[in-house]
Amino acid sequence: MTQAHRKVILIAGASRGCGPATARQLAGEGHHVVLGARRSSKLHALVTEIRKAGGSAEWFALDVNQPDEMREFLAFAEDIHKRVDVVINNA
Repeated sequence: MTQAHRKVILIAGASRGCGPATARQLAGEGHHVVLGARRSSKLHALVTEIRKAGGSAEWFALDVNQPDEMREFLAFAEDIHKRVDVVINNA
């Protein structure tokens, strides 16, 4: 996948349910994933796993019930990647 086709994809609720599988799949396809959830230890482990497999991932501690935290989550991703292409609300 070329850099131009890579998407910056935010996944809220990434620590459980279909969030981890979605993150692994998208990162495996070459996209940059930014993961948010309340369970920081699970996010850290998932990001480590994705990076070891050659993917691009970051994490951000997030409670989607807090609008300020959602804004900070978006700003965090934009700060790193300069854009956000997709937001998946798995929470």
